[in-house]
Amino acid sequence: MLIAVPLTDVGFREKVKEAKEKGADLVELRVDQFRRTEVGYVLDLLRTAKEVGLKTILTVRSPEEGGREVSNRREIFEKVGPESDFVDVELSSRDLIVPVRDIVSEKGGRLIISFHDFSGTPPSWVIREIVREGVRYGGIPKIAVMANSYEDVARLLCVASQERGEKILIAMGDKGKVSRIAGFVFGSLITYASLGEALAPGQISLEETVKIRELLYGPKE
Repeated sequence: MLIAVPLTDVGFREKVKEAKEKGADLVELRVDQFRRTEVGYVLDLLRTAKEVGLKTILTVRSPEEGGREVSNRREIFEKVGPESDFVDVELSSRDLIVPVRDIVSEKGGRLIISFHDFSGTPPSWVIREIVREGVRYGGIPKIAVMANSYEDVARLLCVASQERGEKILIAMGDKGKVSRIAGFVFGSLITYASLGEALAPGQISLEETVKIRELLYGPKE
């Protein structure tokens, strides 16, 4: 039951400290939203988060799944990835999955294999296959899809929970907000909360997420 805060590089050092003080467990470095992407710069910010006492997720989201084009994307994965606790690569970036997984795992990190659909929630068989494929690649499958109804939320959580292994389940949008807390009950490992401006539809603020987690699941161990 971990709470991650996605951050750009704007005011990063101050926001990392704030995230730690307010109860976050991880910081997601959304490098595709950074103003600068030189390896040394990204590495410095990642180390800043670790020095504060937060675990890290390194994400360089592709344009096809809601990110921006980053010319040195592969270099960032290769040189910064080994120092991150988690590295997020899209299932659609198949050419990167195995090499990044091998690089990251050498230092004890974990690969998150993500799938995004900003228009709706796929059929149940697609949800199952996404989870299974992520597991076959040796990563943690992450499914983030738009919920157009509460039925979409229930189907995502129920179908995905039936598959073995760790996973991250997110129903985006207003209807999907409940998944960001209820997901833990269905085996979701990480939820994403906002600190200031949300980077995804339906993100709940960090303060609210921490309060609800404590109310429903008890104090963080």
